[in-house]
Amino acid sequence: MNSRIIGVGRYLPSRVVTTMESERFANFEKFGVKLGLCKMLTGCHERRYSEPDEYCSDIAAKAAEKAIENAQISRDEIDAVIFCSVSQDFAEPATVNVVMDLLSIDNAFGFDVKNACNAFLSGLDIADSLIKTNKARYVLVVSGEALSKWVSYEFEDKNDMINRAPVTFSIGDGGGAIILGGTDEEGVGFVKGIFETFPKYWNNNVVWGGGVRFPHSPEKMFIPGTTKVIIDEQRNLGKHLLPLLSSEVGWDFTKDIDHYVPTQVAKWINQSMSKELNFPMEKIVQVVEKYGNVGASNIPIALVELIESGKLKRGDKLLMTGVGVGINIASVAMVY
Repeated sequence: MNSRIIGVGRYLPSRVVTTMESERFANFEKFGVKLGLCKMLTGCHERRYSEPDEYCSDIAAKAAEKAIENAQISRDEIDAVIFCSVSQDFAEPATVNVVMDLLSIDNAFGFDVKNACNAFLSGLDIADSLIKTNKARYVLVVSGEALSKWVSYEFEDKNDMINRAPVTFSIGDGGGAIILGGTDEEGVGFVKGIFETFPKYWNNNVVWGGGVRFPHSPEKMFIPGTTKVIIDEQRNLGKHLLPLLSSEVGWDFTKDIDHYVPTQVAKWINQSMSKELNFPMEKIVQVVEKYGNVGASNIPIALVELIESGKLKRGDKLLMTGVGVGINIASVAMVY
């Protein structure tokens, strides 16, 4: 038994916030910083912000509704639900409980997966394992990010603003969902998931609030600025994972991959990878300009974009990769 994608869905909040608007809100001009800096650094023109009473579970459930409809299965057929996001409704219980309640899924088991921006790819890998070990037939992997609620527009000085700008002003909200189903068909579906962790870099982009280290410090509950090591690892995916992927799967990255879906951190990173790896830009799916960096939802949102464009066809070879704080790097190979 192998697993393959049988349904996808996404949800994007209706509120559109441009980069220029967010820069004005943060008083860029007061600090003497030119408007338009963040678009230049990330390529992000606009993103979506959730409403004040719209939470991670709401966003995830709306994306999942579309995936269930797209898969043409009933809710009763879903055996497991995995919620995979950077943000969550609360510390405990797992946010998946709220998502399942909103979806009226009562006869499945569910749990959350935390792995920063790579949570969704980790969830897909676990879902594949559940199907291959006959513990589940259909698994819903879903993400719902309300990261705008963790954005702080308070800056100590101009340098603090510039350091945090690439992350703070490209963050967006949204959700994505993929349903994996079992199949006996050969040559299709989930091929391989490869993950590596570099724990010595854990102290990069830490959201300190919400844990027991700072249990009563709401000022710690915001997403900090980016760090060079994360950018470096994003660019070094080719050195770390792609040779391993090639040897274990037998795919030549530059020749065999039909579509490449990376996490959406910055447009220039994808352009740099295209140049360094000699991989055509037209095969790289980019949505950061329209939706910003939506954390763990980046991959499913971009995948749905690819499917809705009509470019992804059954039998196409698909590669999805990401870098998450921790630091973790991930790569998932599939035949759609």
